[in-house]
Amino acid sequence: MKKVINAVKSNIRQILEIFVIIGAAILPQLVNLETLFKPYLDDNYISPDNWYWYLPLSQGKPLIMVALFIVAWLAVRKFNSNFIMNSINVYHDYPYGWYWFCAKVLGIHKCNLILVPIYMQFKLVINATFNEFPLNSDEYPTAKTEKIKVTKIHTNQSLNEINILLEDTYPIKNEQIPISKRNLLTIKISRNDGTTRGRHFSQNFIETTINTVRTLDTIKEVNLYATTNPLNTMHIAKRVFSVADRGNIKHLYVFQQNNAGIRAFQNKGHKIY
Repeated sequence: MKKVINAVKSNIRQILEIFVIIGAAILPQLVNLETLFKPYLDDNYISPDNWYWYLPLSQGKPLIMVALFIVAWLAVRKFNSNFIMNSINVYHDYPYGWYWFCAKVLGIHKCNLILVPIYMQFKLVINATFNEFPLNSDEYPTAKTEKIKVTKIHTNQSLNEINILLEDTYPIKNEQIPISKRNLLTIKISRNDGTTRGRHFSQNFIETTINTVRTLDTIKEVNLYATTNPLNTMHIAKRVFSVADRGNIKHLYVFQQNNAGIRAFQNKGHKIY
């Protein structure tokens, strides 16, 4: 119930906008606009200045409904042009279809990635669902001197399916990986040895990930386990796994981490592409 309440609270603007658009479309069924505007139609003629109103009003309810729907929809899109989705401080666990609807139909151009499940962060950025993912860089101080470590295990295993572990905010332990995936060829890229919990932007971490992934042979499936902060996630998703750069990876699955116990990753990954 709390999850539903938080979802409604965070998306109340979009929900109300849907009602506005639908309400505008059904208004002619509730109010006889033809009769209401009959004096105007009797005293005026269609012209370049009034055709978009005159034509629907003169053709009856179906055309009026379509016209009001379009006007309300365009008004909502304009109203949302500078709105940032996910601005409220709750966990934003929504289906991708809702994000797509808000971006492409309601015209929301910006989305906050904080408190969004990490698999959804990757999917939103890789698919360029929104035009912008605004983040305050001051909240992620730049790490300049750290050394990034790349470790490979089970290197004798097939390249058909591999694990990539991105250790950023937290280290990842072997027991957190699903049992069925533990014996796969695994590449671990680490900027955190467990001694810090700071959220930092790391260009070195991002570039090491880029170089590591791009030097791989063609891989059928990549299972991604990440503890990256939203800023590093955005850069890695865009610069490493985006459509333009993923030529050697056929399918990408991002595994979501549980928030209880040892914070193990879920047994099934979310397919990104």
